[in-house]
Amino acid sequence: MTNHPDLAKRDQTDLIFRSDNMSLMNEDLARAHCRELREDIVMHHRARRVLVARKLERRAARAAQRARRLAAAAITASSRAV
Repeated sequence: MTNHPDLAKRDQTDLIFRSDNMSLMNEDLARAHCRELREDIVMHHRARRVLVARKLERRAARAAQRARRLAAAAITASSRAV
C-alpha cells in the first residue's frame, strides 16, 4: 500500500460515506421493524375486537332466546289461569 496523501484522504472519505450509509440503513431497518410490530399489534387488536363482538353477539342471542321462552311461559301460565 502506498502512502500517497490523496489516496489516504479518499479512503477515509469513503469510510465516512459508508458509515453514514450504514447508519441510514440501520435506521431504515429499525423503522421497518417498528412499523411491522405496530401493524402486528393493530391486527391483534382487531382480531380481539372481532372475538369480543362475536362473544357479545352470542350472549345477546342467548338472552333474547331466554326472554322469548319466559314470554311464552308467561302466556301459557296466564292462559291456564283463565
